[in-house]
Amino acid sequence: MANQEMYKHDAMLHIVWVMAVEDRKEGAEKWATPAEDSYLDTIRKAENINILWADFNAKREELGSGEKIIDEACKALRGCGKDWKIKTMGYMQRMGWVSQEDDLENNMSDKEWSLVIRAQKALELTDEERKNSYQNLPRK
Repeated sequence: MANQEMYKHDAMLHIVWVMAVEDRKEGAEKWATPAEDSYLDTIRKAENINILWADFNAKREELGSGEKIIDEACKALRGCGKDWKIKTMGYMQRMGWVSQEDDLENNMSDKEWSLVIRAQKALELTDEERKNSYQNLPRK
């Protein structure tokens, strides 16, 4: 059971991390901004996730592209309960709003929005579930 719990936690953090780095600036020294790194750690604390970031980074490097990470994370999340899927969707959206990229109105870029919609479909969530998913989650 502990492995399953870590797997769903790992999947949540990985899919949210891909959201953070989707609009990474070409040639940037770091993958994520300090605000995005901080929000990922906020999620870890809020969900009481015990993870070694070295292991997280090794898994990310093993999987390679963001596409592969999204596929693997969604595959793991499909076996989770609806509440966990909705919460993951909410954290993805909150991460998209952490740093302003190209949309002055909602802080989420078109690339990030595409990831949200892709994950929504893969996790078989309704539009209403997506729209309400970020309620009551930490903002920063």
